[in-house]
Amino acid sequence: MKVGKYHVFHDESLPEKRWLIIGLLFIKSHDIDIARKILYRVREEENYFREIHFKELPKSFSGKYGAKARIAKKWMIEFRQRLSEIANFSCLIVDRYSSAYEHSRFPKDFHEYNRFTAMALKAGINWHILQENEYDRLEITFITDKKNRSIIDNFEKYIQQRARYDSILQKEEKGNYPEVILKVVPKDSSDDDLLQFTDLLIGSTQAALLNKVRKPAKRELASFIVRWVRKDQYRWRRKFNLWGFPDEEGRPYTNIYLKMRENEPNLFDNTRHKKG
Repeated sequence: MKVGKYHVFHDESLPEKRWLIIGLLFIKSHDIDIARKILYRVREEENYFREIHFKELPKSFSGKYGAKARIAKKWMIEFRQRLSEIANFSCLIVDRYSSAYEHSRFPKDFHEYNRFTAMALKAGINWHILQENEYDRLEITFITDKKNRSIIDNFEKYIQQRARYDSILQKEEKGNYPEVILKVVPKDSSDDDLLQFTDLLIGSTQAALLNKVRKPAKRELASFIVRWVRKDQYRWRRKFNLWGFPDEEGRPYTNIYLKMRENEPNLFDNTRHKKG
């Protein structure tokens, strides 16, 4: 039996009540130590070891108080140059104001993010793992940022059961689909650089999507997302993938509208980016 072992790091954001942004970072379990060392070496360069959180980044990269922002920027560079060889990021952007969004299916808020997290996981497994690997079984350690969830929120149980259920359905439809065994591990993000990096990717994506941040450091981090989305290469989309739900017909889509890209065509390398 061929068994694939992966760690998946999860975080989410709900900006402006309209959007639900779910980010998943996929890494083979035997590459976890390598990934952590890449991020930690940047901390050593800056001699800064406190939590990196996109929301709390300073205005500038310069000076003693710019260490957080410098680490964030270097982490983004490391992802493009090295980390993406062993880590793949998938981000689902749910538009809750879409005319095709079925609010009646989600009587409680946690029903939404539970269901769409499961949806993002299923898509990520298919896109980032199974396109280039064949397994009989997938064992996934699902590390999620520990949150003060509602006492009636069944997130951990739901994600585990839904992953197994989806794998059974996929096997019935496709035949050669692995059994998925998932273990949810809630963890304080302050104790895990890979959770913090997942937060950084989500925050930068949100900033590019909405184009409302004003701090220069945050805008520069968002610019990485804009460039990566514009990088229309199949191999890169396997490593960094943004997708949305639902379109006008209630289906997933990949043509993500980033306001930063549309509003600031000269922001990057003095190269105009045509719409559409």
